[in-house]
Amino acid sequence: MTFRLKNGNYPLLARQKLIHLFIFAIGLCIGSFLNVCIYRLPRNQSILHPSSHCPNCQNSLKWYDNIPLLSYSLLKGRCRNCQAPISARYPLVEILTGIFFLLSFLRHPISLSFLSSLLFSKDLIFISLLLPIFFIDIENQIIPNSLSYTIIVAGLVFSGLTGSLLPNLTGAVIGGGLFLAIRLLGSFFLKQEAMGMGDIKLAAGIGAFLGWKIGLISFFISFYF
Repeated sequence: MTFRLKNGNYPLLARQKLIHLFIFAIGLCIGSFLNVCIYRLPRNQSILHPSSHCPNCQNSLKWYDNIPLLSYSLLKGRCRNCQAPISARYPLVEILTGIFFLLSFLRHPISLSFLSSLLFSKDLIFISLLLPIFFIDIENQIIPNSLSYTIIVAGLVFSGLTGSLLPNLTGAVIGGGLFLAIRLLGSFFLKQEAMGMGDIKLAAGIGAFLGWKIGLISFFISFYF
């Protein structure tokens, strides 16, 4: 296909591709920030100060060492200053965020419809909360309260704005209640903590975002992974 200007406008397909690329790039940038959250939140560090730096030598990163995906590739996964290896989690989170942002845009294209734009925003917030929760849990076996409470509140707020407060509130109660029951039963029969409170709050947050029907499906699927 030939891309050419016509009357000052790109052909429709070319404009769509540019928009998709822009959404993906925004996702990469947000993913870069999520990496900061993943590293700092479980260590009770500020996500705003100091600026991005190498956790090994503490050297502040220059702007050209902080470009999503590109900097990691050019530096071959190592710090420019001390040559310490950089976790592959950094580009992975950036790529996943970019992909999920793009998929969400394709699902809810931004239009003049307030509801469509609201649903798109809801998806982006959900992704931006769920990804750091997932990776923090994998790396540290904890889920910070700042994220678990935020996902519950954000889910209920968006549900109220989109007119689905009752089913999503029900989803939060069912999700949290189901995992709480598993925790209590597991503790009773196994005589040890079977599940952390962070998982219970996360289940409530997922229910608040997805509603009780989709929430239940996701809960049962999670038991197998």
